[in-house]
Amino acid sequence: MSLFTRSLLASTAASALVMALAAPAIAVDATPSPSPTQSPTSTTSPSPAPSSSPSPSVSLPVLIPKQPNSCSAASAVSQSALGQFYAYVVDVNTGRVLLDIRGNEATPSASVLKVLSVAAGLTYLPATYTATTRVFTVPSQPGTIVLKGGGDHTLSQMTKGSYTTYSKPARLETLANKVLTSWNSDQPISKIILDSSFFKGASYNPHWLASDRTNGYISHITALQVDSDRANGDQTSYAYSGYRSTDPVLKTGTLFKAALKGLAPGAKLVKGATPKDAVELTSVTSQPITTWMAHATGISDNTETEFIARHAAKAFGLPAAFTSVEPMVKTMLSSLGIDSSQLVMKDASGLAQANRVTPKMITELMQKVAQGNSAVAPLESYLPVAGLGPGSMGGRFTGANAVARKFVKGKTGFIPGLYSLAGVINAKDGSRLAYSIFARSAGGKKVGWATRGALDTVATRFYSCGAGLYL
Repeated sequence: MSLFTRSLLASTAASALVMALAAPAIAVDATPSPSPTQSPTSTTSPSPAPSSSPSPSVSLPVLIPKQPNSCSAASAVSQSALGQFYAYVVDVNTGRVLLDIRGNEATPSASVLKVLSVAAGLTYLPATYTATTRVFTVPSQPGTIVLKGGGDHTLSQMTKGSYTTYSKPARLETLANKVLTSWNSDQPISKIILDSSFFKGASYNPHWLASDRTNGYISHITALQVDSDRANGDQTSYAYSGYRSTDPVLKTGTLFKAALKGLAPGAKLVKGATPKDAVELTSVTSQPITTWMAHATGISDNTETEFIARHAAKAFGLPAAFTSVEPMVKTMLSSLGIDSSQLVMKDASGLAQANRVTPKMITELMQKVAQGNSAVAPLESYLPVAGLGPGSMGGRFTGANAVARKFVKGKTGFIPGLYSLAGVINAKDGSRLAYSIFARSAGGKKVGWATRGALDTVATRFYSCGAGLYL
């Protein structure tokens, strides 16, 4: 460690000690993990202990699926609040199509599109995949370092005691402290190169409204950013703000420079590529990609889904760009035997109004998920569950629809003029249903504030009818 660094660290430590002695004692708990959903972990079941006397056998009721065409959904699907309605329902075990209303017609998707993006992530990325943010030194340029993004939107500027919506993120403060302890030059840092080249193409989708950024729906998709570029992502703060900036890369560089304390007082921030002679100094690593998938599906995080899709596209062999999402997903669907000829994916999150899916396409994916014997099977465990929170289904299925709570799993969706829901239902008669339903303002019909509840009523009818469902 250089004389400069030792002097800097000693000064910082002394200041901290004085402040600590002057401040009242405060109990510091571990940083909470606020993620609404956690990725599943495998556990080994212990062998049962021998019993001195046999346990009495318990007879469980045998659920018998209803007879075909014995339970009509006609009343539920004819609600005026549904506008122009689309639906496709399949009995998972038998493959029998129970309901088909415009099943082969293309419709906007809203956030239901996320199931396609996450399924692609499950297909092309290993469960242990992580994103790494690195710092390099440049031997040919003394005093220069590179901050290179690896596509980690969860990298956080939060310090201990504060937390964002993302569970156990890598922290910018940790990365800066690693630089402070590893710096072995006698001169301070004079230049910081900000490298966000891990992602390619446009950072903001032309199919998104400019207001989607300022209202907090989504950030620029850059490989270097902190807290998904929220203005204040601290969930312990009354000043929390989801507003996103126009330049998350420069914002991250500014915060990193400040975290380096006196080591980079006059450092110049420059966007650019990592020099060829750069040498890695240190790094921090994100949570596993499965944590991102569970969280993005559970709370419908747009930025997170775009990041998942970019990593998947890169692993698939395409540039990490918006234009790679559709061909990647079409290949994934084709491998599952699902027709994707009508699929249009202008983004991965479903925010773009120009996206198009068919109910049949989404339901057939959900059927594959529910069958549990493919790479996409873990997606079922990520789906929000009716009446359980936190998550996008936590406050839904109330009143008469409460009977379906805990039994309906579904990815929710909303964009102006379109509400959607798709997933898996453990029906009352013991059958398992894969379904997708869309309610759209079209054909002279309108959707509005009552549409979400109307979709819940439809899904509840699916639950009650089970294998007996018909129109």
